[in-house]
Amino acid sequence: MIIPHQMKGKSVAILGLGRSGMGACHALLAAEAKCYIYDDHQIPDHSPKGAMITAPDAWPWAELDALVISPGIPTTYPKPHPVASMAKANGVPIISDITLMTGAGIKAKIIGITGTNGKSTTTSLVTHLLHRMGISAQSGGNIGTPVMALDDPGPDGVIVLELSSYQLDISPGLKLDAAAVLNITPDHLDRHGGWDGYVASKARIADALPQSQSLLIGNDAGCLALANHLSHQGVQIDPKCAPQTGLPPSLRGAHNQMNIAAAISLLGQLGVSAADWGNLLSDFVGLPHRMEWVAHHKGVDFINDSKATNGVAAAKALNSFPNIYWIAGGRMKDDVLGDAINALDHVCQAYLIGECTDHFAKALDGLVPYHKSGDIIVATRQAYDAARHDAKPGATVLLSPAAASFDQFANFEERGTYFRDAVESMLSQDHKRDQAHV
Repeated sequence: MIIPHQMKGKSVAILGLGRSGMGACHALLAAEAKCYIYDDHQIPDHSPKGAMITAPDAWPWAELDALVISPGIPTTYPKPHPVASMAKANGVPIISDITLMTGAGIKAKIIGITGTNGKSTTTSLVTHLLHRMGISAQSGGNIGTPVMALDDPGPDGVIVLELSSYQLDISPGLKLDAAAVLNITPDHLDRHGGWDGYVASKARIADALPQSQSLLIGNDAGCLALANHLSHQGVQIDPKCAPQTGLPPSLRGAHNQMNIAAAISLLGQLGVSAADWGNLLSDFVGLPHRMEWVAHHKGVDFINDSKATNGVAAAKALNSFPNIYWIAGGRMKDDVLGDAINALDHVCQAYLIGECTDHFAKALDGLVPYHKSGDIIVATRQAYDAARHDAKPGATVLLSPAAASFDQFANFEERGTYFRDAVESMLSQDHKRDQAHV
């Protein structure tokens, strides 16, 4: 645990008691701060010893030194949470758990990674490479472990942070030793007051760097727009620095070439280099729900890319496999299929699920054959049967929804797990049927 000793004796309120909020609470209590905690939806059965579960109306606002707010809670757009408004009215700073970490005197070097897509993969890649080179490293933030639950690996170690635009908006005083913005495409625009606000939120990562350090940026149009907001020099990530051979299936596709290049460039900014990056990457297994290989059966691969909640992410998956039986749909984003509509060359058939079925069907009409499957179980069976019938080389049943999951699932992780289970159940049934015919 990282203990924010700078908060000793301070009074802090915490809004949102998910992983980051509870991690901040435990760390603040360890630092001997006074904590008032609240959540609109989930109140723990047993609060951490010393914390006070109290409605915000009863908080001693005149005494509070900070409000630690969970990233998913809006502070400005589309409408500030009432507690955020109360904090502003009382002159109480709104911060994140990352702000607490920054002020805790971390000895390790800190890398920050943001972008619309690829953050988690690149964060994991950097951490993997550091481990393979014998360097102590931990990762957290928007991925995995909340930052206050990390341990400081010390002056010879590195902390790798995945940072969302939400987190960057509420992390004043953030300090980084190296940082990258991988790409910027329209997403979460309602939370930032539109495109310009979204770009500006990503640009805040540059303010966390020392003046001598350049910000690494992608080569897409959004990153070019970012240049107008930067307080530092921006240096484009060069995909040519990524190895072309010896890479595992989890790093397939042109988008992963950029992720690898970003990881290598970030390490270069810390003075870390290797003679053979490909060898160090060869055993990278990838992340769940991000172009995750699930199974191979009778010439058909099954890929779980449930994390692809927008058209840009889905397009990258659609460009990575030769003959695709595509499962798509869910709760639609504002741009319908977005970039995915221009990445259909490898799609043999589409299988549509969820709320946006009719909208996706209209968008795909005349471009690729589609089926209104309704749910993942039906879609998976239909896609597999078609792939077996067509018997095309490299046939892939791909879940890459290009939509949010909240119409049928709690989150994209649950959707991906449901797909995995559907594949496992279907293949088990097929195996039993094959055995019965022997």
